[in-house]
Amino acid sequence: MNPAPRRAPIILYLHGGPGDACIPLTMRYNAALERDFRFINLDQRGSGLSYHPFIPGEAVTIDSIVEDVHQFVLKLLRAYGQDSLILIGHSWGSVLGLEMVKRYPSLVRCYIGLGQVVSMHAALRLRQNWAQQHLGHRLSSIVSGESGIADLVLMIDELLSRGGAAMLFGFLGRIMTYLRSPYYNWSRLLNQAKGVAQSRARLDAELEQVDFSGRTSFGAPVYFISGRYDRHLPSSLVEQFADGLESPHRFICFDQSRHCPQWDEPERFAATVKSLCL
Repeated sequence: MNPAPRRAPIILYLHGGPGDACIPLTMRYNAALERDFRFINLDQRGSGLSYHPFIPGEAVTIDSIVEDVHQFVLKLLRAYGQDSLILIGHSWGSVLGLEMVKRYPSLVRCYIGLGQVVSMHAALRLRQNWAQQHLGHRLSSIVSGESGIADLVLMIDELLSRGGAAMLFGFLGRIMTYLRSPYYNWSRLLNQAKGVAQSRARLDAELEQVDFSGRTSFGAPVYFISGRYDRHLPSSLVEQFADGLESPHRFICFDQSRHCPQWDEPERFAATVKSLCL
């Protein structure tokens, strides 16, 4: 959480994964938003700096994580005397964010989905079809499901096909951001990896069943920012979903971005958030 005037609009950022906490990245790439907003990045249950080993009976589901977010939002709004806030959700976090808008629209001033999950079945089918044409049968079977290995395959393909050395250095720069962060030592970096592994083990199967495609309205404005070269969650699905919404919405495509437009084009992202929310 950055220092900010008490009445500054609150942004709550919900990271991807499941379990892929990213405080060092938002501090580096999205610092421009701290000038106008109280920017808060929540490490979700068992993730990042909130790491603890899940016990066998612990409830770790989409519903339980959404309720974690709900309770945290209520505490934030009470603490700062505000009645609603801005939600930003990335990838897995976009499931939590859109669920919050569905369930508690009065608490959400507006929602911004990055690499938005619309229908995981449809996204995985598009992934598989694309991979069969470009990567071969073996790799297409890997990327047709949710897993850390699937994410790695897609990320490597993006690096090889979309920018060569510059893109590779950008990716290495994100890794170095964690290594240089004052919040992470080697023990916490290990916990980061453990948090991703245990969150995926509990949540990936449920994530594959997520489907918002039948919904046509929300009780708060929803905005979607997608990278044109997103292999993980193709922008075509998000644009089609947005076109079918009857409530206030907007779809924005970042032409130089992949699955992380907030870090691929951080200056444009900051300007877009300010134009949408201020």
